[in-house]
Amino acid sequence: MIHFTSTQIETWIGAFFWPFLRLLAMLSAAPVFGMGSMPTLLRIGLAVVLAVAIAPALPAMPAVQFGTATAWMLVLQQMLVGGAIGLVMTLILSTVQFAGGVIGLQMGMGFATLFDPVQGVQVTSLASFLNMVTLLLFLAVNGHLVMLAVMVRSFSMLPVAPDLGLTASTWYALAQGGGAIFSLGLALAAPVVGVLLIANLGLGVLTKLAPQLNLFAVGFPLFFILGFLALYLVMPVMQNVVQHLVDVGLSLSAQVLQQGGAR
Repeated sequence: MIHFTSTQIETWIGAFFWPFLRLLAMLSAAPVFGMGSMPTLLRIGLAVVLAVAIAPALPAMPAVQFGTATAWMLVLQQMLVGGAIGLVMTLILSTVQFAGGVIGLQMGMGFATLFDPVQGVQVTSLASFLNMVTLLLFLAVNGHLVMLAVMVRSFSMLPVAPDLGLTASTWYALAQGGGAIFSLGLALAAPVVGVLLIANLGLGVLTKLAPQLNLFAVGFPLFFILGFLALYLVMPVMQNVVQHLVDVGLSLSAQVLQQGGAR
């Protein structure tokens, strides 16, 4: 008769349970998969399938007795690590939405807001449109597969161990990476904002020369036309922009994992 000890059973379960927790946290915070419109059961099922698929290629998991303080600490650790990896890519891709908000404000579209199902907040219609385009391009350049590769690599850079985890320096690096939203977002919005700024200057000079000119009747249509024309010229390079943002997200993810695994 075959007998199994409780340690052996817990080791077998842990080989799939710890990757499952890290994957579930990553999917909950990652672009596309973390959308509020995605059913929770689908997200959990996807995490289960991925955990079963990648478990044989991962390093050996620690033998931890479930229900102990060490096990609960590992649960929290895996949720934080997976959430940090997904949050990095979400933060980086949010630069396009930030740029869309700046462009929409300069075009006079700040009053036109929509409910963004990705972020779960009210944003300008142009920012919501650019955000959806970014997510589609993110899938087109296989960004979701790249994130899965980063997740598999994270088990080597930051193994499942009670004495390893994210430190204060790791969260500081993540906060610094969040500052890239403003710099990259403004750089992305600069061409369109520059065109609108020139139009504002020209319209200001025209108003001085012809005070009887109706500023609102001329300004709003002019800003709409110039703004959409500038966006039309920028859209062909959006794929390169998203590819660059994915590369930035990968660099930041590697930095976060390296600092978390450094002792």
